[in-house]
Amino acid sequence: MNTSKNAVLMLRIAALGAALGGAAPTQADDMRFTWSGFAQLTVAKVLSGTDRKYMEWQCPCAIQNWEYVGVYEKSRGWQADQESLLGLQGTLHVNDALSATAQVVSRANNKNYRPTLDWAYLSYALNDSWTLQAGRKRIPLYYYSDFLYIGTAYPWVRPAPDVYGWPIYAYDGANLAYSGALKGSWTLEGNVWAGNFQNDNAPYNTRIYWGDPTTEKWRNILGGYVTVSDGVYSARVMLMRFDNYQWSDLADGTRRDNLPGYRTTIAGLSFNYDGREWILRSEINRFQQATSDFVYNYFLVGLGYRWHDWTGMATVSRYRTQENNLGFAIEGRRTQSLALRYDLNKNVALKAQYDVSKDQSKYDFFGDHKLLSLSVQTSF
Repeated sequence: MNTSKNAVLMLRIAALGAALGGAAPTQADDMRFTWSGFAQLTVAKVLSGTDRKYMEWQCPCAIQNWEYVGVYEKSRGWQADQESLLGLQGTLHVNDALSATAQVVSRANNKNYRPTLDWAYLSYALNDSWTLQAGRKRIPLYYYSDFLYIGTAYPWVRPAPDVYGWPIYAYDGANLAYSGALKGSWTLEGNVWAGNFQNDNAPYNTRIYWGDPTTEKWRNILGGYVTVSDGVYSARVMLMRFDNYQWSDLADGTRRDNLPGYRTTIAGLSFNYDGREWILRSEINRFQQATSDFVYNYFLVGLGYRWHDWTGMATVSRYRTQENNLGFAIEGRRTQSLALRYDLNKNVALKAQYDVSKDQSKYDFFGDHKLLSLSVQTSF
């Protein structure tokens, strides 16, 4: 097993944080500081699949993280260097209304564990229900967007890669969030955000699709979501629009424009059920682009059962893309997953997952695969 010394050290640090029992406050004068963290040590092995060469990878292989390009290859056996990570988040509370938050994440497959600043924003509570925030935050495209890498928040080793993953996953801008009570036990949460983001030499574009260093830029982002919940049932509706730019810097010094600012809309709907024993997870999204006629449909549906500290989950996910006017081929994938989670305590979860994935693309993409994943995930 090719586990990294850095990964083992990272997990030890996380375990120490978990043992300390969570967020640690400090105080000086009227200000106070709190922090929290999350980590995972994930190992996986491709058991079988399509034998082919795709870009830099020798397949059978399995892509499990699109944002940072986490790809497992059968020829490398067990790998711990694709999804393992450690994240720390700190908040300086200036007073009861004003605070500053930053989140730093160290990832195994992102520049050899070099920490990156994922979140950095200011928050101002206008009242008990409304909060204004400004800075860098993750785009809340999905139900699990805000805690995508906090493994204790969901039953799988990772949310379905067929649904979760774009080259742009954050925005620099501002948002207005609402949280309040409705009739009975129901609550309402809402968020409206606006901003821009540019990902230079985005791994998603450069390594998976184009080969040449490729930059993705989303401008004039404007989106919002509404979530209603009573603690058992929850439903979420999301809509976002932006202008999509993408260009590649070629070896001869010229630049190729791939997307010249097409207006794009992403819509999403999720419905979840959390009973005493049975749980349901569902999410359906649609990405549609003007002019290029690029359409991307993707969904996941999962049914699970809890028994004491154990949770079992069966999930089906799929995505399908079509670019009609540009003449690009159809790309698609369908995956069936079985996941098992055991809660060692309130801060640590042990997980196993078996995926059978069929490549439904009309060109030679990553191909089919069967993947076995094991993970230790913690939040502290």
